[in-house]
Amino acid sequence: MSELDSLIYHCQQGELDAFSELFQRCESQVYRLALTILKNEQDAEDAAQDVFLRVFRQINRFQYQAAFSTWLTAVVVNTCRDHLRRRKVRQVLSLDWIHPETCPSGPAVSEDFEQKRQHTVLWDCIDQMDDRYRLPMILFYRQGLSAKETALVLNLPVMTGYSRLNTAREMLQKQVRGQVKLAAPKGEV
Repeated sequence: MSELDSLIYHCQQGELDAFSELFQRCESQVYRLALTILKNEQDAEDAAQDVFLRVFRQINRFQYQAAFSTWLTAVVVNTCRDHLRRRKVRQVLSLDWIHPETCPSGPAVSEDFEQKRQHTVLWDCIDQMDDRYRLPMILFYRQGLSAKETALVLNLPVMTGYSRLNTAREMLQKQVRGQVKLAAPKGEV
């Protein structure tokens, strides 16, 4: 039994110390995904709290059929969907926290600037998509889930997950007009 599996088991037994440790391990990951989906720091903080309340109440539903990270991601996505339903107006997400690297000096500065600009253009286009295309892109490209895991988290048939990712990429390519080329990681899709 892995350390994480043992921790989850103790959470399922109602041990608060185990849940506290699980919270500490997952807090940053949950917050970042919520921020990516909700595009608002306060909403992301609220959603993260709601996620851990749900996890606390529903940890016994985790049956080890998928990785815990996949189950947790599904809880985050569903919680954020609830927040989006309640909040009709979307706000722009600052992408500065994604790559908090210092700006290098010399000839590479213009290349770094251009890459950051292309990255910003790309994610601005994704942020404008309908959630049925935006959420698969976030899970696949930001969270690094496979297409199959993405479909599982979104409670979609696997082929529908593949289809939405492909449709989203086609939409992006039309939107950015060749400014940013989006390639599938790990030879997927």
